[in-house]
Amino acid sequence: MSGIVTHFFGRALTGQGVKDLYKELIENEANTIYLLKGVSDFKASELLQKLGYYYNNQGADIEYFHDPLFEDVFEALFIKRPHNILFLHAANITINPDLTKRTITIPLHECVDVQRLLENGEQLFHLSEKKDDYYKKYFAAMASALKIHDDWEVETRRYMDWDGLNKQIEEFFHDLFGTSQLEKEGKRTHRLLGTLTPAGARDTVQSITQNLERRVFIKGYPGTGKSSMLKKLADEAESRGYDVQLVWCGLDSNSIDMVILPELKFCIFDSTEPHVYFPDETRPGDEIFDIAKHCHLTEVEEANIKEIVGKYKSAISDAIAYSKLYVEAERKVREIHDSAMNVDEFEKRVKGLFEE
Repeated sequence: MSGIVTHFFGRALTGQGVKDLYKELIENEANTIYLLKGVSDFKASELLQKLGYYYNNQGADIEYFHDPLFEDVFEALFIKRPHNILFLHAANITINPDLTKRTITIPLHECVDVQRLLENGEQLFHLSEKKDDYYKKYFAAMASALKIHDDWEVETRRYMDWDGLNKQIEEFFHDLFGTSQLEKEGKRTHRLLGTLTPAGARDTVQSITQNLERRVFIKGYPGTGKSSMLKKLADEAESRGYDVQLVWCGLDSNSIDMVILPELKFCIFDSTEPHVYFPDETRPGDEIFDIAKHCHLTEVEEANIKEIVGKYKSAISDAIAYSKLYVEAERKVREIHDSAMNVDEFEKRVKGLFEE
């Protein structure tokens, strides 16, 4: 019987730069790490997909981690318990090996015909220059969007009924936990909810929550305490012995968008822009946690916010445009690297991964 397949993004292109959680995954979850060292290409993604099929068909639960630039491309694969194996394509990711963990390096760069790459050297140089330019402009636009988002939060905070919200949160926590206290230490893990891609904001909420029985959808404006509530809930759950999975935001690297409590088959998440979701009538465990009702905006504030939202969407639109240009150049780079790959040598080097 096949195991469960879950999809995440491996990295998020946030307003503070690139955020990935592979370091936490290596330190807290993986027992064995395979580093697929090599140039940027698409062959490694095909390998990760095949490895996923291989382990999943043996009954293992697996997690695919998508490339933020190419949604249909994988950059990592995690085989969950009892294997706890991480396969990571480390071409665009810097990882300091954890010497306490079994780490095997697969030198895929040795499968490349260097002469064929040199024949495309001038084109690769110009593509690299273009990528650097678009990369800087993308993150400048994202930093601007985050700053505008912060201004949006300032407008809403001043009109919040914090006492009313705190009372609602207290009642919710009591309903969720009661007097429960597990006789073990809670374990904390980390994932990413989504990221801004060349196709716009993307997330994997449906995949992440596919096997949960209770889903709580938070509705509220920016700056009204959503992320703070989620952090507080995570701390409370962990203090009671529950395992906690924090799922981080793809715009603000310091913000949490979801908390999952696997032992309760429960999650709660920010279901507002850019990942708007509503309860599914076919799932009886879905409900809304309404924070917006505690925010009483004046007409003047609503007009100010409307102007801020326009600026925010414009900055995001600029970021998407630059990411598309970056991806066009990056795709050509990867295709050149793929064309220089000695396929027979590649297959020989990775064959053992399916036999261990």
